[in-house]
Amino acid sequence: MSTPRGAGPGGVRGQHAEPSASALLGLHGDTTDEELRALGVDPERVLDLSVNVSPFGVAPAVRAAIAQADLSRYPDKQGLAARRALAERDRVSLPEVLLGHGAAELIWTATRALSTPGDTLLLSSPTFSEPEAAARAHGLTVVHCEARASEGFEPSAERLDAALRTHRPRLLYVCQPNNPTGRALPHAALSELVAQHPDTTFLIDQAFLSLSELAADASLRFGRNALLLRSLTKDHALAGLRVAYALGEPATLERLRRARPPWSLSSMALAAATAAAAEDAFIESVRARWLAQRVELDELLRAAALRFVPSRTVFLLIEVADADATRTRLLREAGILVRSGTSFGLPGHIRVRASDDNARLVRALLT
Repeated sequence: MSTPRGAGPGGVRGQHAEPSASALLGLHGDTTDEELRALGVDPERVLDLSVNVSPFGVAPAVRAAIAQADLSRYPDKQGLAARRALAERDRVSLPEVLLGHGAAELIWTATRALSTPGDTLLLSSPTFSEPEAAARAHGLTVVHCEARASEGFEPSAERLDAALRTHRPRLLYVCQPNNPTGRALPHAALSELVAQHPDTTFLIDQAFLSLSELAADASLRFGRNALLLRSLTKDHALAGLRVAYALGEPATLERLRRARPPWSLSSMALAAATAAAAEDAFIESVRARWLAQRVELDELLRAAALRFVPSRTVFLLIEVADADATRTRLLREAGILVRSGTSFGLPGHIRVRASDDNARLVRALLT
């Protein structure tokens, strides 16, 4: 494994060209029925391992709350019931909770509200594409602090600290645990960075925290310049509903609130968030079952002598000769959809979620 192309000294690189249209195909791991049919694949028969949404479905109480939402009335603009439920569950005050129409919406809103064109965004990468897209759209300079393939993509607090001191970014984005690598900074190391760089706002994406070996860290907090982003998309299997929330300083969250129109969430989304806040036991069960599947996948890959990046969550990277070619081959020959690493700048890796079809995936990779 080698340092990603384009990285400069210390694994830090500057803004790069926008990806081509072909590189954007499947940018979020999803696909279209048209693409599948063009490859001769029946969409109804595809095993989709490209999207990290829980295969265990929606909690019955959450599904019932969605069904009972009154669609004839405008939703509460402040989302008070949902915010109260989440604040109580996360042991914070009501003003420290802001709801969002998915984590991506919160990232875009935070970028607009907390920076100005010409500022810098520092990314702990390779990572989720939306922070960079939002930064580009808002006229920010983007700097990447690359985790090194030769180090198993383990993020480096030392290199992040050096990049913070060099570039003095207005915003820093870090995903804990990271998508697509499944790695994470220790809480103490990240907390120290937050404390040492008070002029930078840390956007800490915890979308996969509840589905990871680090779930206990959910109760830990950071400094006043940190914004924690959490989502119901993955763990509660609510990708189609779009509901997430941010935890942070009330004054910071107020800036985000003012930067977007009212009624950001539907009545169904608010009902789902309120009910989901009481479903910790359901999520604990989902996490235990899904992590067990990932451990099984680890073991199968090792037994098959296939190289992969050890993960702290329910998905992982597998090393391949050509990610795009492997994605296409698996679709055509095995009816399995995986995420190409190309859009992450990782053309030699695919990302897959663990499943109860791990053995089928490994057999297809060996074919």
